[in-house]
Amino acid sequence: MDADVLVIGAGIAGLTTAARLLAQGLRVTVMERAEGLQAAGAGIMLHPNALAHLDHLGPELYATGTGIARQVTTDPDGTATTLDWAAVWGGPRLPLAVQRIRLAELMLRHLPEGTVRWSTEPVALHQRPDHVEVEFAGGRRHERYGVVIGADGVNSWVRRQYVDPAAEPRYLGHVYWRTTVPSQAPFDFTDWRIWRAGGHFFGGMPIGGGRHHVFLQADLDRPVRVPADRAHPELVALAAEMGPRVGALVAALDPADSYNVRPALGLSVQRWTADRIALLGDAAHSFSPATTQGGAMAVEDSAVLAEELARSGVGPRALADYEARRLPRVRDFTRLARLHGVLSSSIQHGPALAAAPGAAPRPAPSPTAWFRRLYRPLMDAA
Repeated sequence: MDADVLVIGAGIAGLTTAARLLAQGLRVTVMERAEGLQAAGAGIMLHPNALAHLDHLGPELYATGTGIARQVTTDPDGTATTLDWAAVWGGPRLPLAVQRIRLAELMLRHLPEGTVRWSTEPVALHQRPDHVEVEFAGGRRHERYGVVIGADGVNSWVRRQYVDPAAEPRYLGHVYWRTTVPSQAPFDFTDWRIWRAGGHFFGGMPIGGGRHHVFLQADLDRPVRVPADRAHPELVALAAEMGPRVGALVAALDPADSYNVRPALGLSVQRWTADRIALLGDAAHSFSPATTQGGAMAVEDSAVLAEELARSGVGPRALADYEARRLPRVRDFTRLARLHGVLSSSIQHGPALAAAPGAAPRPAPSPTAWFRRLYRPLMDAA
């Protein structure tokens, strides 16, 4: 064997998986078609159920990001509602906001040199009784691995070719503009701030290193493709629909900044494995970025995969047991993601529980109480 495990994709999911498997004593190779790190998006929120499986990064992880204690949502009429994340999770760890590229760099530094092979892309996987043969362009070179893990994103080549060709991502009805800015006025707040109007959400949060993650979630009928030179003008136009406060914040952004513009895609794959090949992270599941749990679910995937490979050895049995554990978890979170969207859109408006006819109105539970109830299934992992 060239190694026990081949991981295809050097995103955050792939790098986390490599670290977990190396810690189990397995030989791991990561292949990435890009020339170097390309962390999509601007910032990422790591909730405690993700942080529980990232201890190998040590104190440097917390020094890289910023703990987020509160989320403050402001409506067009000026009403502000606070979500207390410390109370939601009920433990000593706060959600940690980190710049994606800094997190990826940190993960890469914690891997042995040579673990990741850049500018490398397989063209075919051939299943054999005791290994997977990996073919490269031209057919002149082949390598052998015990198992292959597809951590190659929502448009996964591994999924489409070898595991579940019928599974396709679907548009969730909103498009995201994302960038990072210096943590200076007007982006010098210490909380996670959100302003909303007309189905759009604009917000930001500190992500460490003197930077803020800034985003706009636009509720649009179709996924738009925005050229780089149009990203800022279209952002300004959308902000104008949200009122003067958001307009002033967007006006403070530098038009020359790099804006990542992507539609939110949902994906729920019913088959994660095919003998010695398995999916992980966005290749197997994708949720709205508003849930801030996509990265956490990928980190959980990597932890469970490492446990099963350590328990059963490098082979189909371990992958089948990994799938059996993760499928119900992701199905449950898909339901939670829908509830998250409902709560995020409506919890600030009037009673959350309808009273029976003729009964006195019941006060709405606080957002913190609602979200603590919503996140309860995730807390065991934290």
